[in-house]
Parts: sequence; C-alpha cells; structure tokens
Amino acid sequence: MNKNDVGSNAGKIWHLLAERGNMSIRKIGEMTHCKESVIFLALGWLARENKVRFCSDGTGMLSVEVNIPLTETYY
Repeated sequence: MNKNDVGSNAGKIWHLLAERGNMSIRKIGEMTHCKESVIFLALGWLARENKVRFCSDGTGMLSVEVNIPLTETYY
C-alpha cells in the first residue's frame, strides 16, 4: 500500500461518512470491505486534515463523523 492508496481510501470513507453520517469503525469496514488497518490509516489522514472527528458514546464505542467547521460570521 502506498500514499496514493491511503488517500484514495480516505476519500471513499469521507464520502461514505458525508452521505451516511456518524458511523462506527466496524460499520465503515462492513460498508467499504477495507481491512481495519486501512481504515485506521485513512482516518488518520482525514483527522490530520481536520475532515473528521471522533466520538464516544460513553460505553467506549468509538465512532467517526464528518467534521463540519463552523462558518465564520463577519459583521
């Protein structure tokens, strides 16, 4: 796997999250058929670019969603 493969998978996962909303790592794997290691590399890429955020439901279950930045308002 090379850098382009990681970027390509990151794009696929980002589009999936943008369409479906908050998802667990397991669900991302089920939907993309990617190995867990590939998912983690792609999510790391997206997190570094501030495109996703990680959430926990209090039970320790990690999920991911698209990070929608707050728009700046100028008065």
